[in-house]
Amino acid sequence: MALVRILMGVLIALGAVVLAVPAVVLVDLISGGSGLGLCPDGLGTCETSMYAMAELLVIFAVVLGIIGAGIAGCVRLLRRLEAAR
Repeated sequence: MALVRILMGVLIALGAVVLAVPAVVLVDLISGGSGLGLCPDGLGTCETSMYAMAELLVIFAVVLGIIGAGIAGCVRLLRRLEAAR
């Protein structure tokens, strides 16, 4: 049971990190950086494809969905273990 709680804590921490990455990229771009490699020459000369935003959004949603499913699975497993006690 402790292992499931540790796994759930790791998944929640991972979700928080994934949620923080867009903010870090935005702050880096605003301060004149490359946006963690997103725009190597800076924001003024950044050329991306037409579908770059959609691709990033889909990847972001899939990763958060997988993390959320893992958290939901941990919660269900904890409930079953508690009911078995």
